[in-house]
Parts: sequence; C-alpha cells; structure tokens
Amino acid sequence: MLGKKILAGIFAGLILVKLIFIMINPGKWMAFTDVFLDHYAAMMGIYLVLLVITGYFVFTRIDLIDVAVVMLFTSVLLGLSLIPYLSSIPQLREAIISVGLAKAWPALIIWAAVAVAVLYRVLASRKGQKG
Repeated sequence: MLGKKILAGIFAGLILVKLIFIMINPGKWMAFTDVFLDHYAAMMGIYLVLLVITGYFVFTRIDLIDVAVVMLFTSVLLGLSLIPYLSSIPQLREAIISVGLAKAWPALIIWAAVAVAVLYRVLASRKGQKG
C-alpha cells in the first residue's frame, strides 16, 4: 500500500508542477521538454523502467477489469486534451505513416497484451457465471 501511495503522490506532484510551469512560462517548458526529446534511447529506457515499476503495482494489486476501466478513462482524458489541437493531428498521422509503427513496437505489444488479457478475463468471468 505504501508503494502505491508513493507512486500516486509522485504522479500528482509532477502533474501539478507541470501544469503550473506551463501556465507560468510555456516557452521554458517547451525548452525543458526538448532536452528530453533529444535523447530518444534514454527516454525509451526511462519509460520502460517506469512502466515495469508501475506495472508491478498495477497488475499485482488491482483487478484487471478495474485497470482496463482506468485505462479507458485515461485514454478519453487524453483525447479530450488533444481536441483543441485537431488541426495538427493530420501531420501526426503523416509522421506515423512515414516513420512507421516499427519504432513503437514495445508500446504496441503492451497494449495488445493488456487488451488480450482483459478480453480473456471478461470472457472467462462470463463463462464462470453461466456454469
């Protein structure tokens, strides 16, 4: 429980710092993010380590169906956040097509594994209810 609280506190703190920073000085925020974006391999490694740490707590302590609902909520919130930038989305689609999905294979595998596990859990629980 303490580990989850620590991760949740870090998450909330980082979100608030980011929002405050963006409101006070968006230019500096962009310069700050550019530093990270210039180090693709390091970012990929950091994200994978963070994914393993948070994934451990998520998948060992929370019901998979609850995880799926939270992921849906987060995806919808992300979509809502991107709506004001709809005019830029065609450029993103073109970049994805030109670069290809091969660079995103770790995330694609994880999304697919979570989706299959959730479907299995949903269908298995239905089967158990009928019998």
